[in-house]
Amino acid sequence: MSDFSPGGINPEIVLTAMRAVAIRVSEDLTVREVSGDAFDVQIETDVREAIPALYGMEDVLRDGPPISIPFVQLNDDTTPPVTVSSARDKLTGALWLVLRDVSEESEVQRQLVQNHNALALAEAELRAARDAALAADRTKTSFLANVSHELRTPLHVIIGGASILSKPRSTALDPDEVVGYASDMHESGVLLLQLVDDLIDLSRSETGDLTLYEEWCDLNEIVDKMVGLGRELPDAAGVILEAKHIMKAPRVFADGRRIKQILLNLISNAIKAVAQRSDGEVRVSVDRHDDGSACLIVQDNGPGMSEEDLAIAREPFGQPRAAVRSKGAGLGLAIVDRLAKLHGGALIITTEPGQGLRAFVHFDATRFGDKI
Repeated sequence: MSDFSPGGINPEIVLTAMRAVAIRVSEDLTVREVSGDAFDVQIETDVREAIPALYGMEDVLRDGPPISIPFVQLNDDTTPPVTVSSARDKLTGALWLVLRDVSEESEVQRQLVQNHNALALAEAELRAARDAALAADRTKTSFLANVSHELRTPLHVIIGGASILSKPRSTALDPDEVVGYASDMHESGVLLLQLVDDLIDLSRSETGDLTLYEEWCDLNEIVDKMVGLGRELPDAAGVILEAKHIMKAPRVFADGRRIKQILLNLISNAIKAVAQRSDGEVRVSVDRHDDGSACLIVQDNGPGMSEEDLAIAREPFGQPRAAVRSKGAGLGLAIVDRLAKLHGGALIITTEPGQGLRAFVHFDATRFGDKI
């Protein structure tokens, strides 16, 4: 290889130090000479058999400028990756290929890619954590704003009424006025207690501390009681509230008090939605399916909601833009949803603007027994 020895330096020494092999090939890419033993390349064989990456590059090798192909795998899969470089001897015009072991560079590149991916993943996780923290902060701010408003309103009524009743005066208040103030204070106290109970239930359901006390319950009986209680709600005057039973009511193994709470929240929401209509109707029913499961259904002919408003209403303190459905603290559907899930069920709502709303509370067949 005197024609490949600049300055008289023995190329074998250089090639060994570089973990490389120099290959002289003919114009038909047949191996004519091999210097170095880092890789097994046989003389008189087609160099493309040893280096498959050269297929399709014949014209470039013969007539083009020198090339360098990084991280090439030889035909022998057990060999490390190599860099393939081409060059023409300026004196003889012979075509040479140099194969150099780049396993260390490959490992460095692999580590760099791995580190880059790890950093990208860490960055994505940090970004997600930041977004979650910002969302939690916004939720907390919204929560405090809504709670403070909902607590202040009944408290102002109670404090104002108590102040009037306890204030010394020369003439006694009219009995009707006393009854009015006392009624307002009582109603506000009940509203305040309900709000506190809802907040406690919501908090316990989110932390997993809400315990169910399950027993066999008659759904028809629960529906009758809650419909009767719904007719006594302040907004129920003039609203048609009816219950439809199935012929043979299934018994459900559940927390009866929580099922009543689910129904009362849905009935209360439905009554508020139709209270302004002269033909407001709310229908409550129990539907048994062929697979043994069952649904509690509360349906109204109110204004309905868009998908966007419904998504808002299902969140704690969600206040949809539809004014008739934005009364109250906005905890009803969120609590119903959590109580349904605690029973292994689900709250499903179908609604469209102007088409009313239907709320289905689905319970799995495993919770039912048919013997009354």
